[in-house]
Amino acid sequence: MGSDSNRKFARLERQLFFDDDDIARIDGLERSLHQPNKKGAVIRADPNMEVIGSDGAPIYRPQTRTAPVWDPEAELWKFWTIGAKLDWNQGRSSYHESRDGLHWYQPSIGQLEFQGSRDNNHVAIPLDETRTSEVLGVIYDAGDPDPNRRFKAISFIMEPDLSIIFGVSPDGINWKKHDAPAILSGDEPNFSFDAADHRYIATVKVRGKWGRSHAVTTSQDFDEWSEPELVFQADDEDQELARAVIARRLANPALQQTVVNHPEEHGVDVYNFSISRYESRYIGFASMFHHVGRSVDGRNHDGFHHVQLASSRDMYTWERQGNRRPFIDSSPLGGGAYDTLQMLGPSSPVRRDDELWFYYTGVKFRRLPPKWDPDYAAICLAVLRRDGFVSLGAGEEGGSLVTEPFSWEGERLYLNAVADDGAVTVELLDVDSRPVPGYGAEDATSLRADTVRQPVAWGENSRMPDPASGPVRLRINLTNAELYSYWFE
Repeated sequence: MGSDSNRKFARLERQLFFDDDDIARIDGLERSLHQPNKKGAVIRADPNMEVIGSDGAPIYRPQTRTAPVWDPEAELWKFWTIGAKLDWNQGRSSYHESRDGLHWYQPSIGQLEFQGSRDNNHVAIPLDETRTSEVLGVIYDAGDPDPNRRFKAISFIMEPDLSIIFGVSPDGINWKKHDAPAILSGDEPNFSFDAADHRYIATVKVRGKWGRSHAVTTSQDFDEWSEPELVFQADDEDQELARAVIARRLANPALQQTVVNHPEEHGVDVYNFSISRYESRYIGFASMFHHVGRSVDGRNHDGFHHVQLASSRDMYTWERQGNRRPFIDSSPLGGGAYDTLQMLGPSSPVRRDDELWFYYTGVKFRRLPPKWDPDYAAICLAVLRRDGFVSLGAGEEGGSLVTEPFSWEGERLYLNAVADDGAVTVELLDVDSRPVPGYGAEDATSLRADTVRQPVAWGENSRMPDPASGPVRLRINLTNAELYSYWFE
């Protein structure tokens, strides 16, 4: 992440178009937010582990606050979902494994008793001899010299104070509580690891002007954590937009409706907010909770979610993408989807070859409707082109962008672009916007493919100039094309 005054793009670090920070001029291009393609549920409730709560609904409602983690030693994906919570002092999670990230199985762990048997996939962070806590957000820290700390987790406890705590494990199955101070927080924490800066990142829920809001705390060593700082909350514009969003939903019979509706209580807050490093930026997934009125039993509010995408250079100042339109929105009724009313956004994207996979929670309702399906929650998957969050695009009339000057590491320039029905060309300019000899418009080779990795060339030359010759600008010209990112190798 180069500064405004001294931009230097690291080798292999992709530059995306979330903002104009690295762009000096844009002509004739339109920025577009792209939604991932939903693939449906990948983990559903286990009917053998059903427990009915006081509200008449199953307690086991599969949810997740993490992304799957690849274990290079076991050569498989590992995943933790929120499972059957017996009470607030007996938190536990369900552990899953997969070879492909699509087909998940539940190995018998034999750690914790449930309904008279240890033949289950339950895992937990022990708090003392009688209390356990859920395994929520998990990361794999390959650089930790202690193999017993390679897996790290965040959890949430209710006593003695509402707080987040941490756990460590050699394998993601056998956990122990990490000896670090608890951090005061509401529920809904998230956890990630910025490997580039070796920084652990946790978000905690706090109170803001309009309700649920989120602060960030970080650590370099996993032991000492910074004081949480409020970074993301709903604002006045959100409230105005929420009234229109709620009105449209309540008027649409194709969407799942809430049980209650009190117009005087309509509003929105941020139910959950995750932060993770993605290439040259931080990205955040905000689960925006549109509340429509307090429930009949007086407990909490009824309402629905959608997930917004935000980006930041520093984790503290955030820019909403797509003019606050949903990145992941509710699915309509009738298609067998689970994310028809509630959803909790992904913790972080999982890169799978040329795609990004997003695992998120989908729930068919928030408060029990008169008729309801006991199979009402699942872990869902949505898939996006790599770097495919936001693009700059042009039609037949064409358009272009010119970057700010930068230095770089690497010998070749690559683009992620859709140009199979058009063309993209790249020119190099010096800091005064004059063409670099041999890299001008007359030298540029047109790119005419739809691929996430297109090498840029100028005639027979596919190499950048010597970096020692000084900073350059890019002028990228598009016709009937979409540009997602560029980088150097």
